[in-house]
Amino acid sequence: MCISLKASIALLALAIATPSLAAEKVLGLAAIDLQNSFFVRMKEAGDVAAADYGVKSTWQSAEGSLEKQVSIIENFINQGVSAILIDPIDKNAVIPVIQKATAAGIPVITMGNKVEAGSNYSTLYPDYDNMSMVARALGKSLGGKGEVALLVGSRGNFVSDTREKGFVETLKKEFPDIKVVGIEPTGWDAAKATNAAQTWLTTYPDLKAIGCISDSLCLAADSVASSMGTQLLYGGYDGDAEMKPLIDDGKMVMDVLTGAYRVGYWNIAVAARLANGEKLPQDLYMPTYFVTSDATAAKLKADGLTFEYINTDKEAVEAKNYTEQLGPKVPATAMTLAK
Repeated sequence: MCISLKASIALLALAIATPSLAAEKVLGLAAIDLQNSFFVRMKEAGDVAAADYGVKSTWQSAEGSLEKQVSIIENFINQGVSAILIDPIDKNAVIPVIQKATAAGIPVITMGNKVEAGSNYSTLYPDYDNMSMVARALGKSLGGKGEVALLVGSRGNFVSDTREKGFVETLKKEFPDIKVVGIEPTGWDAAKATNAAQTWLTTYPDLKAIGCISDSLCLAADSVASSMGTQLLYGGYDGDAEMKPLIDDGKMVMDVLTGAYRVGYWNIAVAARLANGEKLPQDLYMPTYFVTSDATAAKLKADGLTFEYINTDKEAVEAKNYTEQLGPKVPATAMTLAK
């Protein structure tokens, strides 16, 4: 056998044994933005999940622009990625491009959003019920009366809209003497949350509390209130580590842990499994936790409100306990809870 023939055989064997770059599973993710601390942490843990599952993840920021988000998804379709993940800026406006992707045989996951686009998958949380409980905790802490405001994300976003609805409807139904004096869309931008809080505190000197559909917005509001010498109560959502001081001292009466790290890992894990041909339900649900201090929980219990919760020490553990719960060694059924 000549040397050139031996070399050819060796190269062929190597090619068979080593997956080609073209065969690599690539996941395309169209984020709302990648500046908000929640999204930054999502990406960090999502990249861990990609490594664990042996796939490549490509994250693109829409920078709050619906047009840019649609363009990003179009590019992913043209590239022929293995799966597309979308955090929709507008749940209805992205339906046509989602349908285009599924027609091309690409699984699409709408993250945290129930989007009725036909064959897409939705990774969800019990947002309405959770935000109702946040409103209930604030209402009880205020003694059932006073002025409150709410910082939301963007109108048309399923998560923001659902959390807003749960908060507002619960206060209206259960606390008729509490008045919601303002609801401000921020696009998840802390600077816009800062401006809204400044306006409210000037316009409504009797403002007692601010609810937030995302923790970073509450953090911005508290910075403003503290600089103006005003003490407010807060109720939030996401489980950001920065909220620990506010929760521990009772200023934030309740937070909800989805956890940016948990969310990022979970979504990439779901996408990787779909890209590899695993069967999953179209609607998947992540478990969440109510977070408060033991002292606040005791006060709320005395006021007739009881609920299962974890404190911030336990939250710090659960927030990063994603590899064991959602890693590639667990069965597909671990990706969702029964709703």
